[in-house]
Amino acid sequence: MDQSLLRWLFIALLAVIIFLSFFTEPMTLGLATQWENGNYRFSGGTRPEALVLTGLILALYIALMKAKRVKPYAPLPGAIRRFFAFWIDFMLVMMSVSPIVGILPVLLEWRRTGVHEWTIDRNVPMPGDSLQTIVGLLVTVATLLMYYVLPLLRERPSPGACILGYVVIPDEGVHLSLRDALLRTCLGFVALASCYLTPFVGRDKKKGKIWPDKVFNTRAMLA
Repeated sequence: MDQSLLRWLFIALLAVIIFLSFFTEPMTLGLATQWENGNYRFSGGTRPEALVLTGLILALYIALMKAKRVKPYAPLPGAIRRFFAFWIDFMLVMMSVSPIVGILPVLLEWRRTGVHEWTIDRNVPMPGDSLQTIVGLLVTVATLLMYYVLPLLRERPSPGACILGYVVIPDEGVHLSLRDALLRTCLGFVALASCYLTPFVGRDKKKGKIWPDKVFNTRAMLA
């Protein structure tokens, strides 16, 4: 599938997600355990419509990773586009992983009580709550990392970068290993956390680089 077509499909999907977030009742997705002022709360769940969105996001993501590479034509000088792309990606990845993680508490609560509910919300601790939370956290973190790592390894744009028309690729003659891509992704999170400094530290507009690019020999190119 052509990358330009995928861009419009991602934009359409993003519009649907935004529409649902504003004009439908809030959904409980994923799971969480909270202790606050001595009060316990365990919440979790998923919804069929959220699982459908997850399937669409994953299908388009896989198609993007297999799409024909678009030849970059110029360095991306600005950093603002990267900032917005990150948050688009973050929304998409959380919308894809949270409904899947939320299946776990739904199934376990159904097994325990014999009553099926899409949303779990209780203030009584039960055996396995902590384990569910740990598993959910590990799955979320692993998915989040691989969502950003795979485009670097495949030399394809992430969905957010695809929407905004650029790609982060290695410099000529450089090959990123899985380890390098993981470290580059983690450093990208640091750059985002210090976004007020990122545009001014080690930036090279002519080559499309910010400081994480200089560390791992990557660059952002318009595509």
